Amino acid sequence: MKFSYEDKQIMVNYHYVEDPRPDFQGIHPCAVKEFERQIAFLSANYSFATVPEVERAAARGSDEKLCAITFDDGLQDQYEYALPILKKYGARATFFIITSTLLGKIPTAHKIHVLLSRVEPDELIDVFNDFIRAAYPDSANLLLIPKDRKLTERRIYDDMFTANIKEALTVSPQDIQSAFLRHTFVVFALDEASLCLELFMDENTLRKLRYDGFSIGNHTHSHASFEHESREFLYRDLTISQGMLTRILEKIPTVVAYPYGRPNKNVSEMLVDAGFTHGVTVEQRRLEKSDHPLFLPRYNTNDIKLFLDNLTV
Repeated sequence: MKFSYEDKQIMVNYHYVEDPRPDFQGIHPCAVKEFERQIAFLSANYSFATVPEVERAAARGSDEKLCAITFDDGLQDQYEYALPILKKYGARATFFIITSTLLGKIPTAHKIHVLLSRVEPDELIDVFNDFIRAAYPDSANLLLIPKDRKLTERRIYDDMFTANIKEALTVSPQDIQSAFLRHTFVVFALDEASLCLELFMDENTLRKLRYDGFSIGNHTHSHASFEHESREFLYRDLTISQGMLTRILEKIPTVVAYPYGRPNKNVSEMLVDAGFTHGVTVEQRRLEKSDHPLFLPRYNTNDIKLFLDNLTV
């Protein structure tokens, strides 16, 4: 569903917010000037609110136009470039944190971003396929990445090779993901710990956000897909992240953002037990009265950009 002026209650999600740079071409950031254009537009047309406030307004059928701004992953550029703009427009926002990054570990998705900044995606597919043939020959038929067709239509902003390497690693078993990424980081001489410090916020930054009145949500510990992990793994992963964030913030997070935006509705009871009242996906539409609080849709930066671009045509 495309964004419309008629939308009453919305959430908008951002990841990287920085100007494109030649040493990090594996990401497609929202440029700083574009981010300010979007926040200025949203500020003029909506009141900023938290995720629970927007959901409750939708649930009661309110005509009030509310917008929740969210940021996935806890990236350092969000603090450096997005935060000053949020403060300028008095925008409230929620930052969803992957807690393994606080221990110097880069999640799979972001390791792929780093690799794609240094290696062409078709070459990276070849590296992956060679690795699978050598290390997991019995699983080769299931795991080899094709180069003649797209594995998924969900990654609409990526070319075929980029979409395929991202999707294949997302759905691969955790042990294979980890082994391949360790292998490639060694092959290309990449230092995970130093890159993690460069890419992600640290504990002190999270405390500053909290002090400034921004909300902190949980984006799990390992950033593993809810679609492909066991209930036991997910419970353990969320327990670790909830414990870490509660210690840092002195407050239990109550909103979760699902890794890759893909929820698992079979674990809703577990989420409630872990302390969550709300969850956000990447289903791109406005909120409806019937939406479940644990499975809320969000537009993304591209949806708002397309709308604004069309206004100027």
